[in-house]
Amino acid sequence: MACLALALLLAACASTGGSGTGERRAGLNQASPVRAAEINTRLGIGYLERGQLQVAMEKLETALRHDPQHVPAHLSLAMIHERLGDDASAERHYRAADRLAPEDGGTQNAYGVFLCRQQDYREADAHFLTATRDPFYGTPEVAWANAGVCARRAGRLEDATEYLRQALDIDSRNPDALYQLADIYLSQGEAFRARAFLQRLESLGSRDPATLLLGFQIESSLGNRDLARQYADSLERDYPDSREADQMRRLNRHDS
Repeated sequence: MACLALALLLAACASTGGSGTGERRAGLNQASPVRAAEINTRLGIGYLERGQLQVAMEKLETALRHDPQHVPAHLSLAMIHERLGDDASAERHYRAADRLAPEDGGTQNAYGVFLCRQQDYREADAHFLTATRDPFYGTPEVAWANAGVCARRAGRLEDATEYLRQALDIDSRNPDALYQLADIYLSQGEAFRARAFLQRLESLGSRDPATLLLGFQIESSLGNRDLARQYADSLERDYPDSREADQMRRLNRHDS
């Protein structure tokens, strides 16, 4: 998940492209402070990708000293502070990015993810939906999928299902949406529908612990002991120390 979060942040930074307004980008893109902010932000993101958080933070703070309205620097600093457990500082930078780029899809999606983690589900939903309305946002299916995950956490299963289907309407191979819909349908007792979405997910080559556990649960629900055992064996063999393997063992003990 950390790698995915970083990838989404970098996509958000790419989509914002610089300071908060088109006027600033058009009129000042050659100005030395703005250029210095861009260079330091790129360096900071490079260090962030390599896990060198302290150096990354120094570069990004330098970027903001050159241009306090540089959105990618705010987003990157927000992620670093969040990773370090400093949610107050993370929110300060997310709010700054939101104020500077209120309609930018990447920014709104990133802020929505943070708000959902903070269990501020209503605000998160609003930011995700804003992201989906940005015609220049290259991955609206990501915002729809995130909105679905967040709506599910909030207990709004009908909205979650609708959002996840919106994600699949844009990208039928979106793994997060496929997994979440399979899990939702299983929780609602619709194991055959759950299996259909899981099979689509598996066709993408997904065999991580969560997918294997879900397959075990679906086939167990359908009474297919042999198929359930195959999922269990794969989970034990490939991911014996995972939380999913522990959960599968508990389920097996409960059923035996």
